[in-house]
Amino acid sequence: MSNNEVDRAFAALSSDVERGLLLSGPELRRQAGKRHNRGVALTASTAAVLAVGAIGAGWALAGDRGGDQTVSLPPPPSSSSAPAPSSVPPTTTAPPSSAPATTPPSSAPTTDAPSIPKSIPARALLTKAESRTGELTPQDEPRGVPEFCGKAKFPSASQKGVSASVMLIYRGASAPEGSIPDDVVYNTVTVFRDEGATDYLSELRRAVQLCPTGKMGDLDAQFDSLGSLGLGDESVLIERSYAATDGQGEPMNNGSRTATYLAAVRVGDSVTLLDSRGYENLSSNRADVEKLAKVAAAHLADWRS
Repeated sequence: MSNNEVDRAFAALSSDVERGLLLSGPELRRQAGKRHNRGVALTASTAAVLAVGAIGAGWALAGDRGGDQTVSLPPPPSSSSAPAPSSVPPTTTAPPSSAPATTPPSSAPTTDAPSIPKSIPARALLTKAESRTGELTPQDEPRGVPEFCGKAKFPSASQKGVSASVMLIYRGASAPEGSIPDDVVYNTVTVFRDEGATDYLSELRRAVQLCPTGKMGDLDAQFDSLGSLGLGDESVLIERSYAATDGQGEPMNNGSRTATYLAAVRVGDSVTLLDSRGYENLSSNRADVEKLAKVAAAHLADWRS
């Protein structure tokens, strides 16, 4: 067989790449000899048979071991046999539940403290009727902190919101009409910011501890805490005593002492303070001061509560 015939056999096999199987060199020459004896038509028929079953599998090479090797290839997938996509039920998302317009509180609401007022009304202070003399004078400037000694400090002064003071000439209920007054009392009401009112009461108690002795004007004074009055949210009564003086302010040098009082009552963020000074050179009456403190605390509570 000529070389031209072998070349034509290879060309016939390679013309249909996707349908043919390549055979070994000796086998190919044997098949070519048969095709030469049978003619060109038989050669084409043999090449078509050898190519059956090779679609989609690529080229399979048979080993040169003196015999034919058969390679089985899987059939190509059919579009009709492709698995249908699994049916997944659509996911249904429930609409979000509508939140209530308002959430009820878990506990009863608390009442906020009243805001700092612009001024102190007259009804928050002691009145002319309570002076029992009809003599009451509003003070142009609120009175400051009481005198103790240099160790006493009052940082709460920086937390004062608004304050007012009155001075009344007081006569006790047991005194006959027209008799001389029993006391001069200054009543001061102060509204504090934040914890200033609580701090002020603490500072008064602390002042007594720091200043067992101090000054009342030019006089040497002794300070004693008499405890709580049992009024308002908290209260304190402080006694101040010093050597008794005559009408001209001179010491009497008989060992007698004059006593005056500080009474402070806190109601919430506010404090009412009574500062008794005695009438002329007389002592204040403790029972009268305690009665006035009770009235003053009621005025403050009626206003600020």
